[in-house]
Amino acid sequence: MQFLSYDPHRPMTVKLPSHSGLPVRVHTFDEPSIGAINAALAAQRPLLVRGEPGVGKTQLAEAVAAKLRRAFYPFTVDSRTEARDVLWRFDAVMRLAQAQLCAALHQDAPAVERALAITNFVYPGPLWWAFDAKSAGQASGGRPPPGPADNARRQKNGWVVLIDEIDKAESDVPNGLLEALGAGQFTPEGFAQAVSISGIPPLVRTDHQRRTRLAGCLSAPLSGAAPGLATG
Repeated sequence: MQFLSYDPHRPMTVKLPSHSGLPVRVHTFDEPSIGAINAALAAQRPLLVRGEPGVGKTQLAEAVAAKLRRAFYPFTVDSRTEARDVLWRFDAVMRLAQAQLCAALHQDAPAVERALAITNFVYPGPLWWAFDAKSAGQASGGRPPPGPADNARRQKNGWVVLIDEIDKAESDVPNGLLEALGAGQFTPEGFAQAVSISGIPPLVRTDHQRRTRLAGCLSAPLSGAAPGLATG
């Protein structure tokens, strides 16, 4: 497993892609950040990153993925996010539309059953990709992995998943996450086989330090951001 190295005489920096025509961003890792990240990697536990908005928690996650050459999946939580969305998503609206199409075409029962199979409308969420990219790719019908374009190339090295603003979620979201982590597996709706939790753990973050229910289960809480942060 690859870790981050620290040399006080030679700061570790990484260039990040620009967004919407903005200048290239540069992130500089400090010793506490490197120590927390390496501890999470060695313990195979997620990392809880705390701090006020704007101190660079999102950029830290992106910088870790870039430095370790891993795929990066940013996932933003809001008040409507359900627990299963972090693992998988079921598109009920698309299934209803498919059912209406089958009825309009007067398809026979076997064809309708195949077209409306639950598994056709289940889409892997960020943790499914992070824990088992192979089965996530199969469940997504061979479509490219989400996130930056180079994720398809980098996913062989593992993933860094940013669960952004998890403090805004209802209690069932972190509880569902911890339940899946504790069980070591989860079973998406319509699937007979469970998805095993293996591979690289995600990077988990929270804003405003308002909720601490995850702190006892996630390793090495980290506050603030690197002092050499260039932007954002």
